[in-house]
Amino acid sequence: MRRSPRRHALAAPLGVALACGASALLAAPSSALASPQDLFGFGARSSGMAMSGPASTEGYEATYGGPALLAETREKSLTLGYTVARFSLWSETPGGRAALPNDEMKQLYIGAALPIPFGGALKDRVTFGVGFYDPVQYLVRGKILYPERFQYPILAPRTQSLALTLGLGMRLGDRVFVGVGYEALAAVIGEIDITVDSTGHVGARSDDQVVAAYAPIASVAVDVSEHVRVGLTFRGELVGRFAITIKAQDLGIAIPDLNVAGLAQYDPAQLHAEVRWTSDARALGKSPTPHTLDGWTVALGAIARRWSKYPGAPEKTVLANDDSDYGPPPVNAHDTIAPRLAVERGLPFTPHVGVRLRAGYAYEPSPMPAQTGASNYFDDDRHVLTAGFGLVGDATFPLRVDTFGQVHVLAARTQVKDGSVDASAPGAPWVKSGGSVFVVGITTGVSF
Repeated sequence: MRRSPRRHALAAPLGVALACGASALLAAPSSALASPQDLFGFGARSSGMAMSGPASTEGYEATYGGPALLAETREKSLTLGYTVARFSLWSETPGGRAALPNDEMKQLYIGAALPIPFGGALKDRVTFGVGFYDPVQYLVRGKILYPERFQYPILAPRTQSLALTLGLGMRLGDRVFVGVGYEALAAVIGEIDITVDSTGHVGARSDDQVVAAYAPIASVAVDVSEHVRVGLTFRGELVGRFAITIKAQDLGIAIPDLNVAGLAQYDPAQLHAEVRWTSDARALGKSPTPHTLDGWTVALGAIARRWSKYPGAPEKTVLANDDSDYGPPPVNAHDTIAPRLAVERGLPFTPHVGVRLRAGYAYEPSPMPAQTGASNYFDDDRHVLTAGFGLVGDATFPLRVDTFGQVHVLAARTQVKDGSVDASAPGAPWVKSGGSVFVVGITTGVSF
């Protein structure tokens, strides 16, 4: 959905075509979408460190990575940023190779952390955080594509979504942190009314609404020694639907109400575990002050995602027909475990400013099974290389700048069709897929 509301007056041929065209979507599947933060990480530091989080996240980024660690932030902060992702995906058949066009992602970051000034036993122990991931062009976008069409349903369309994260972190004692929060995605509901006015002209009126879908986040982190911290973050299943009802009245033919619905965005339930080691014991249990630190940080973790619960198919187009079970074939996605490793080096630059150099690697296995039938849902294992740079000042220069870059290299995958697929069908007798994704971003924050 673009950012401006739409109300259209259509000519008669176009109005009839809209109603009839919607009925042709009966066999079309919705894309298996998910949020950009699940793909690229939330915030410039996390994105530069292989999407790390539960034991190493900082500031507003902890609203997604691990709300428990919000409690380490003892200064108010505000962060703004921008990120761009470009896709270079292709398919290859016996007839040759072709590019698969995909929209470029452009997103705005907005983040804030606010320590809550409790007194007594809760003094300096509780912090609230908020983060926005705002697409420049769309609030949310869902695509309906036929299963035979060459497409990357999980990877490419997942980046067009407005996301919000909220979190609250608390420090229990000196070494235990707990936190809760939620994330929200934009979803769309609406109605298109096709009617005949008093002059006999056919017109259509569209009324779309953006609603929110929610999922819980909970985390815990424990400093098991002066140098080692372990963290665990749970993120619930996040389902952002689109549902458009098309009603055609008084057209001279009986057309039932049509329901164009499915998933605009989808994040599977996931469990993110991580171990962090730091060479500087001063960093544990205190507000991060990277300009004073001169040491190494290493984070090792893995994310288990429950892709097997992905519902896949859209709803029936004609709800009044209870006997119809016609629709796309099942997706049959499977659960995945994605390991990751990140390192960060803190260096003093001036008496009041320090720098942080970051790098990481993540392996993202594909949840999609082999496409041996008529469907062409491409997805490949990804090797993700990340790097980043941070510049941080102290109280005399309370500014922070972070940049990052990512390269996602897709391992080429060949899908061989079985005997049930016609030789003239798309992707027969075999089709190969692959490509890469390039992501860059920058954020600027101030503490006060």
